[in-house]
Amino acid sequence: MLSIVGSLSELFSESASPYLHYRAHENIFCKYFIADNLARFDCSADAKKDRIGIGLKTWVGNDDQKVAEFGQLRETYQDLTGYELARTISEYRNERVRITKNMYGIDEMIYHIVKRVPGAMRIIEHAFDSIDLDNISVIDGRGNVNNTYFSDGRHTYHFSNSKNTLYMLFEDMQVLDEFEVEIMTDPYSHLMGMAESQAVTQVIEPIETIHRIETENRICLRLYSTRHDGTKFVAERSGLNQWNANGRERNPNEIYIPYPAEDRANTVGFFPPRDTVFNLTLPDGTTIPAKVCQADGKAIMSNPNRILGEWLLRNVFELREGTLITYSMLEVFGIDSVVFTKIGDLQYTIDFSEIGTYERFYNNTDAEDIID
Repeated sequence: MLSIVGSLSELFSESASPYLHYRAHENIFCKYFIADNLARFDCSADAKKDRIGIGLKTWVGNDDQKVAEFGQLRETYQDLTGYELARTISEYRNERVRITKNMYGIDEMIYHIVKRVPGAMRIIEHAFDSIDLDNISVIDGRGNVNNTYFSDGRHTYHFSNSKNTLYMLFEDMQVLDEFEVEIMTDPYSHLMGMAESQAVTQVIEPIETIHRIETENRICLRLYSTRHDGTKFVAERSGLNQWNANGRERNPNEIYIPYPAEDRANTVGFFPPRDTVFNLTLPDGTTIPAKVCQADGKAIMSNPNRILGEWLLRNVFELREGTLITYSMLEVFGIDSVVFTKIGDLQYTIDFSEIGTYERFYNNTDAEDIID
């Protein structure tokens, strides 16, 4: 399939190296390896097969490739340089990987790469390691004021301040296969011939309509609240910190997903009536009972509500009991919202989504990253 897609390269590029869009790579890999596609959630893994997380990449040329972005955390490192910067960015990177592994039930990670060279594609695998924080050293004489190069003894990295992006030099790549790709000189005639031979007459709907249809069975909710000045925060005694609420004695794992009035008004009928139990499948495949509850249905809880908290606070975040969740913590973890998908009668899934997903979801900007 990679060869077939690459043969159409002249539709997009004049390069002698086959063209392969990263989304096509992700979809092809997941289809033919029967893997779970995690790419649209923008976690550290693009796919999951059994308990293995796979970072899927494709590129032409330079093997110094992007592995993470941290624009949302810029204020925390913009004044750092040298070792302090490398250490901070490495800690952020490791946190993202840790959260991904815990959330999706992943034991090990690996990179699976399609490198495109003139007339061919190479299938490559490469180690996907957390950064060894104890062995970080800045590489003297390399980089500049905008680029910090460092090593952890296993891999070489560099961080671009202007792009808020961490790159890794893929040095120890294991080439598993290489195959030629014959690029059609006139793919347009080929596609036209296919259409004519199959008498294709259907009308393709506008992209806006497709986006609307794809999101009909999904809603996005925030894990935070917003003050009048736009500042985002996690309430100290509700939501993810419900265990800290006043009143009765509470289980340290009690949490709920806030379902505010404005979101309830925009998603009428998505969930069953209040206190009706439904099945909710977590990102790692575990299914738990849940329901809409509290006054006016302002909360979505597991049933009992400590189940979701035990999974998220203890198993995923690995927090000690009594630790308050803050928005800055969510920024480091790389998530601040959830997407519920209705897959059947009383059957739903929940996915924890990257910073800014809520805004993009409802403003329909960069919609491909949400609904692909």
